[in-house]
Amino acid sequence: MGFESYLEVNAQKIDEKLEEILSEFLSEVKKTNIKLLPFALGLINSCKGGKRIRGVLVKLGYEIAGSHLGGVMASASLQPATIRGEKSQSSEILKISAAYEILHTALLIHDDIMDQSPLRRGRPSLYKALGTAQAISVGDIGLYLPIKIISASNFTSEIKIKALNFLAQTVINTGWGQCLDVAQAELTSKESGPTFEVSQFINLYKTAKYTIAGPLILGAILAGMGPTSPRLRGIKEFGENLGIAFQIQDDILDKEVVSVDVARTKALEYVSRAKGIIPKITSDKRMVRLLQEMADYLVERSK
Repeated sequence: MGFESYLEVNAQKIDEKLEEILSEFLSEVKKTNIKLLPFALGLINSCKGGKRIRGVLVKLGYEIAGSHLGGVMASASLQPATIRGEKSQSSEILKISAAYEILHTALLIHDDIMDQSPLRRGRPSLYKALGTAQAISVGDIGLYLPIKIISASNFTSEIKIKALNFLAQTVINTGWGQCLDVAQAELTSKESGPTFEVSQFINLYKTAKYTIAGPLILGAILAGMGPTSPRLRGIKEFGENLGIAFQIQDDILDKEVVSVDVARTKALEYVSRAKGIIPKITSDKRMVRLLQEMADYLVERSK
């Protein structure tokens, strides 16, 4: 299976799991106060759409790590030591994949407010539909719902603590990137403003660590890969380089670059670096192929 097919198949699975999670969430909200229904539906509707790249990468990171941790993925009848009880590994990792997509939605809700973007995925942004104050509150709920999902999952307590700690750091990193992104226009106008350095920081912290490296590492942690593992360091390096290329491609598509040729060359340089790191991550031929195809897909996509 190539990466595009892998993405399509697993995105559908994540959508199904997301629908299940959000249905339970809606039932809880109805029990809390029926007047909260429009706000809950606002979050649920905001979760619709998108390619589910981040969620799919959580699952991919889990599978990459699993293929090198005692062969826990080798048989559907085997359960990783990171999962307790009888719940299937597929169901549990898809649950976390869906949680990461909820986190993504929450950050987009806040991002639209800061950027004053009127539309999101062809529909009015949530703050336009509900009001700014309400959208901020709904976005806050969306940030904490993934924490609840991970905490209630069937992974071992030790693994959940590591995963939550990493997720928190990922959100902090994204926040720092967003701070400089919002302030970039002001920094650029000052002679002392390190425009290139600021842009590099934003690309790394707002996009690369969160969009590519973050979900891959989270999946690997859930499979039991430790922080000192050379393979985990390889995943981090791979994800950060590819994530920067991903952002440059976004800038090209959004016509936010001075020279398309220069930007394209820079993106391909980062893709080449990422591909060169793959041998540090896995020796599994299927995984190698998926990562190589993923690198090409993310920088060649039309959106």
